[in-house]
Amino acid sequence: MGNSTEVPAKRHDPNYIQLSGDVRKELGLQFKAACTLKQLSIGEGLEEAIEMWLKAQQSPSSSKNSRKGDK
Repeated sequence: MGNSTEVPAKRHDPNYIQLSGDVRKELGLQFKAACTLKQLSIGEGLEEAIEMWLKAQQSPSSSKNSRKGDK
């Protein structure tokens, strides 16, 4: 990872924002493991997951996908 082909830090890129939130420990550990297996950064995995979630919310059956208040 410390080679010269690294891209500049997204943290300083005006086209990116930082999101944070709390998730259940088991879910977070599973997500981190899945990202590692796919050789994705956590940020890349989150982008992919958020894009999929947003697309699901736009579908006609999005009310079935809602987890509002679900724990």
